[in-house]
Amino acid sequence: MSGADTVTDAIVAGSGAGELEDAIRASKRTKRDRNSAFQSPTAEGLCSNCGTELSGPVCHSCGQTADSFHRPVWELLAEIFDGLFGFEGRMWRTIPPLLYRPGHITRQYLSGVRARYVMPFRLYLTASVLFFLVVFGATNIGAPDVPSPEEMAAAQEATAAELENARQQMEANGIDTSELDQALAAAEAGQDALTEVANDPVLQAAREESWKRNAIDGVRVVLVPELYPELVEEFEERSDGRVSDGVIELEEGFSVSLGEDVSDMPLEVRRFLANQAISVINDDGQMMQRELKTWIPRVMFVLVPVYGLLLAFMHFYKRGYFFYDHMVVSLHFHAFLYLFLLVTMVLSAIIGPGWGIVILLVWSNFYLYRIHRRVYDHGRFSSALRVITLNFAYTILLAIGTIVALFLAFLSG
Repeated sequence: MSGADTVTDAIVAGSGAGELEDAIRASKRTKRDRNSAFQSPTAEGLCSNCGTELSGPVCHSCGQTADSFHRPVWELLAEIFDGLFGFEGRMWRTIPPLLYRPGHITRQYLSGVRARYVMPFRLYLTASVLFFLVVFGATNIGAPDVPSPEEMAAAQEATAAELENARQQMEANGIDTSELDQALAAAEAGQDALTEVANDPVLQAAREESWKRNAIDGVRVVLVPELYPELVEEFEERSDGRVSDGVIELEEGFSVSLGEDVSDMPLEVRRFLANQAISVINDDGQMMQRELKTWIPRVMFVLVPVYGLLLAFMHFYKRGYFFYDHMVVSLHFHAFLYLFLLVTMVLSAIIGPGWGIVILLVWSNFYLYRIHRRVYDHGRFSSALRVITLNFAYTILLAIGTIVALFLAFLSG
């Protein structure tokens, strides 16, 4: 560098944040370039984009790589993936220290060491997309945690086995087993009935249809009772008049309460909510599940700058720290969370979910503690106190975000 043109020197130096790798790969492809009908509009040795004379593999004026794209299509596809995810270098220099050296990359990046690492926003997008692809592909969000008839039958079978074992012990000790025999017979009868239900699709369909009908009637009674006076009368008889308080009983032991203020809403709003709820019931929540897959990533994306605002609020008195710095911390921390959650899922499958959760909680909190120590230069006690405060605030934000995502998925569905 001559030092005479600071802007030019900065451009040439800054081109190393990706262009240098492109240029190296371009030089390796020189011998494989194909003859093409589309030739550069400039003479050889001049930049095809701006016409500046080239002094290296990267144009020092516009930053374009002196490369030809006349090569096999799979190489172009590989470059697309590399452009999105940085597979060929920077991603793999970023992920390991991001996971296992808390605050190191953030401190490096904010100090100006950037060319070797993936940009924070791209890193966050890659981690979040990968996480939600795995989670949404491996789980069925929105499915109710209700035991299936097969599970109920298995539980009944286990109960019968326990009763049989107890009967044998009582016989060995000379104790009358007549009452236990009756209980065992009832359990075996129940097992037969449950097995029949589990294997009879007609009975299953009838049971599901009955539950849906009761649920839909209950929604209508609570939200739009003036449109269904006969249903209101029926439910009041069945639930001891509690319909007027916004409480209905769909079936024995299962009630729904929406509060006394439901009737204060405009009829059109209540009608819309009722139609949405009925749609969710009719399709077994499948539409809402699909909408959740859309809204959860969006809500989590909104929480990233909110977390940055929390960090900024906690450090408003420290000079030299800007909102940009807090946003880099937030992006790196959320990218770490997504990637480490994937690691925890693998560990949970190997050592059990309990230990996986313990590892996640311990390492994520220690990670946040080290960020405050390394990036913000806080003391031990101050860092620990800030971790506790951030955990409390972020838990509330996650709860609010979850409710918002569920509500938006409900409205969209």
